[in-house]
Amino acid sequence: MMSPMQNIVGHWLLSLKQYLLMSLLLSSPAKLPYNTYCVLLTVFAYFALGLLLVDEQRGYGLVCAQIILELGMLALIAYLGLRWKNNLPRFQQTFSALAGINLVITAITIPVYRATTGNQDSMENLIVYATLIILMWNLAVLSLIFKRAFEIPTQLSAMISFGYFVVYQFVVVWIY
Repeated sequence: MMSPMQNIVGHWLLSLKQYLLMSLLLSSPAKLPYNTYCVLLTVFAYFALGLLLVDEQRGYGLVCAQIILELGMLALIAYLGLRWKNNLPRFQQTFSALAGINLVITAITIPVYRATTGNQDSMENLIVYATLIILMWNLAVLSLIFKRAFEIPTQLSAMISFGYFVVYQFVVVWIY
């Protein structure tokens, strides 16, 4: 018999697997366990991963503010979209998916970013290409989650993802 803690950790590990599959466009939020602790652990892990983003230009406070802004905007989009479709019971799984794929993509982005910026001999084009590839990948995964969670056409989910990205960038530039 599993203890409650083992059950929570087991569900979270299952969630991590699903986040990775969603990041590869192979899964959907409906396959995530309905467990509040999984969402909390994912958000905690995302903030912990934010420690690796701290450098001379960005302190941990700024990184946390950007994570809060990002998760807040995604939660708002998920809430509005699910309310529009009268499907609010799916909010927890949808938000978990959005936070989880950002955790996975950020975890993959950090070593890529460090590898491209750490090499002084590398061309600046490499950084631009890597950034564009990761950005398009992130938008494609967000679009897939919105499509499956809201049950909307691909074009509309892509527009929502792109709109989120543009608004997020404007807010980050405006605030910071």
